[in-house]
Amino acid sequence: MIPLKLTDLIFRSWYYFRLGYGTYLSFFVGFFQLIVTTYYLAIPKIPFLQEVFGHLVFFVVFTMVAIIPLSVLIGWFHMKRTQAYQTDTVIGVESNPYNYKISPGKETEIFIPYYAVVCSLLLKTLERQNLLSAEEKNELEKIRSNLNTLMQGGVVGKPKAHMNS
Repeated sequence: MIPLKLTDLIFRSWYYFRLGYGTYLSFFVGFFQLIVTTYYLAIPKIPFLQEVFGHLVFFVVFTMVAIIPLSVLIGWFHMKRTQAYQTDTVIGVESNPYNYKISPGKETEIFIPYYAVVCSLLLKTLERQNLLSAEEKNELEKIRSNLNTLMQGGVVGKPKAHMNS
């Protein structure tokens, strides 16, 4: 496991807190609060609903039977029929620093070093056989340079100004 700096630990903890609280705790608390508040504030004021939902348990079952499929439909609509999810993804890709760096693991240990060796060998072979134009040679040199930059922990491409390199 990679040792974490204190700032990394703080930001990771903040991320996990937001995920756990926002996705799980606040969801269940909010759902329970919606049911209880609606039941005790709205149902007693409408006599017809008092007869239908005489006990909180009946209201909870009805609410879950109604809300779960409706929520699934809204979630599906959000993912498949609106641009909201696509926009979320684009923003995530734009702000992901690993789109401009090597991600740890197999890219760092295997793929990028492999590509650098293959690029160097290809360049040597094509130069010996006089099969490269000056433009092609420059292109391969630029790719090899970018691979070396990545292997040294640098950034390639044009990351957003607020990202660290």
